[in-house]
Amino acid sequence: MGLFTEKLKEMGASVIPITLFVVLLHFTLTPVPIDDLWRFIIGAILIIVGLGIFLVGVDLGATPIGDQSGSALVKTNNMPLLLFGGLMLGFIISFAEPDLHVLSIQVEQFTANAIGRWQMVLVVSLGVGAMVMVGFWRLVKRIRLRTVLWITYGVIFSLALFNSPEFHAFAFDASGSTTGAITTPFLLALAAGIAGLYEGEAEDARDRYGMVGLASAGAILAMLLQGVINSPTSYQEIGVAQNLAPASFLQPFTETIGGVLFDSLFSIAPLAIVFIIFQFAVLKLKRRSASRIMIGLLYCYIGLSLFMIGASGGFMRVGRYIASQLVLEHHPLVTIMAGFFLGMLTVIAEPAVHVLADSVEDSTGGTVPRKLTLLSLAIGVAFSIALAMIRVYVDGLMLWHILLPAYIIIMIMSYFTPDLFIGIAFDAGGVASGPMAATFILAFAQGAAGSHATANVLIDGFGVVALVAMTPLITIQTMGLIYKHRHKKVQKATSNEDAD
Repeated sequence: MGLFTEKLKEMGASVIPITLFVVLLHFTLTPVPIDDLWRFIIGAILIIVGLGIFLVGVDLGATPIGDQSGSALVKTNNMPLLLFGGLMLGFIISFAEPDLHVLSIQVEQFTANAIGRWQMVLVVSLGVGAMVMVGFWRLVKRIRLRTVLWITYGVIFSLALFNSPEFHAFAFDASGSTTGAITTPFLLALAAGIAGLYEGEAEDARDRYGMVGLASAGAILAMLLQGVINSPTSYQEIGVAQNLAPASFLQPFTETIGGVLFDSLFSIAPLAIVFIIFQFAVLKLKRRSASRIMIGLLYCYIGLSLFMIGASGGFMRVGRYIASQLVLEHHPLVTIMAGFFLGMLTVIAEPAVHVLADSVEDSTGGTVPRKLTLLSLAIGVAFSIALAMIRVYVDGLMLWHILLPAYIIIMIMSYFTPDLFIGIAFDAGGVASGPMAATFILAFAQGAAGSHATANVLIDGFGVVALVAMTPLITIQTMGLIYKHRHKKVQKATSNEDAD
């Protein structure tokens, strides 16, 4: 019960600031129909409770599977088995990721089924599995992370040349959405399980980071490859107004229950099956430990179901409505500033961001304080969402106009950044683009794009999660450069004292 209370507090700290932001806008700039406002509040409660239960399940079930499986696979000293295990585990855990399901539903809805939900989930999960396999190989062979990332992103931007602007947004949004509430802790546990076996040989804990960043890159690669092979030549865009059609008060919740229960089972069941296979073939845990993990996966199922009902039933609906009213009734600067403060609220309230800030402070011996990390991430993500709103208003401003120069800067920075911070930076993208980015912020961008005359929902309404995931790659590497500079100064001062 104590663990559930702790997770409820974490999720409350993440969701309540967004809820208060909506209430503030309701009483000032954008009054929301009262029924929709109450649906939003019910949706927020379901998200808090659902994610609370889900994260208890992750701690009890998914994370131990990752930790135990990673170390057990390495101990077999069988490289083909290790690589196959990485592929399977990466695929299965991405398949169960709530944020990816939210995004894939939106893509299916707004492309009028030209890109199906399960098709997108399958493709992204294969990409994640492939790059987790590469991550396993990198850890065992002790290949530097920056080398793998340079090659991977070189291929990504080569593939991007042959994709439509819509696919750019879908692919880079998938990179942020696939590394969410279940995938991030699972992959961190996997990396820790493998790297822990070699830690005595390592200079530091740098190999514990980077697996999430590689998984994100795998999602982009897979989607862009799909776009090259089989991209629709045109899309039937569905207007946002259709998604706000009046309904009876509880209908938005009740009409989704049957589908959500089945879909959640379909998402979690493969992880349970893989665990059972690993249990009998490799892990051989005691019955009590195995039962605890299965109970954890049951919690994941219940929590995922509540989360999806809350997100689709009331939470995202109001996000679209508020952004739509801001665009229709107010100056563009108001919408941009609303996006800026929404981004800052989202990051500061995200519990995983605080964990990351503490990790950076510990890893640098206090040279980079947690407050500096939090401030830089908050400002960076705030500007990301402001940029997403600017894209709505500026005709012809494409996502790649922002991402291409940003990633060139990121790759140049990685040449000078300490290895530890490169891994933390690419993992941090999954931390910053959490459940609120995949639900409310995504809906906010769609509502804004759907209400502006020159904007396109498929191009301008997507891509916001990609921008949120991009920011930590710059801010954390900047932290690394600061740490490197300060560390050199300390070493120089120490050597001068010794000389005296």
